[in-house]
Amino acid sequence: MSVRVIAIAGGSCSGKTRLADHTQKALGDDVCTIIRQDNFYKDLGGAAEGDPLPNFDHPNAFEWELLRDQLQVLKTGTAIDIPTYDFVTHRRTDKTERVEPKPIVLIEGILILSQEILWPVFDQSFFVECSEKVRLERRLARDVVERGRTEESVHKQFAEQVAPMHDKFVIPSKENADMIITQNQCSVEMINSNGPLIAFCKGVLIADRTA
Repeated sequence: MSVRVIAIAGGSCSGKTRLADHTQKALGDDVCTIIRQDNFYKDLGGAAEGDPLPNFDHPNAFEWELLRDQLQVLKTGTAIDIPTYDFVTHRRTDKTERVEPKPIVLIEGILILSQEILWPVFDQSFFVECSEKVRLERRLARDVVERGRTEESVHKQFAEQVAPMHDKFVIPSKENADMIITQNQCSVEMINSNGPLIAFCKGVLIADRTA
């Protein structure tokens, strides 16, 4: 079985996760799986109480070598166990998540196209565009409800970390994408499952069956 790794990048709350989830649902769990960049945050267990938190939108917050190595193993047809991360404690949990090799592996995250060591692993890459206004609205809704944050802290982090890192690292990484998915295209893909990402994946699956 051939394993294709497809990268989905874009700004925070641009719709990457929803697009990946929708694509998996459209293709079927038997042929598509998802890996999240967020699983590969560095563990902050060594930080002293009261120390300022690091910039979670900076490339240095992630273990890129581990992500690359695990993707390479997965492409050989071998299952992997990826770390899981607790966004409340900023620690890795004791549990891992088993990922089985499947024909389509979607890897989504804000910075995955900024890391040159990952490029050789990707068979195709997409960048999801979305306005800053929409991304901030979505980030507020997500972090307050799912991650126990206050609205004030979310606004502060967005202004001091998310937006500057988006301009410095995320936007330039768009040049490394094979295809750009606009905000409108992303919405259409969610509705009729006929956008560029799903079309590409279906083409790969058809080619494999007829090879």
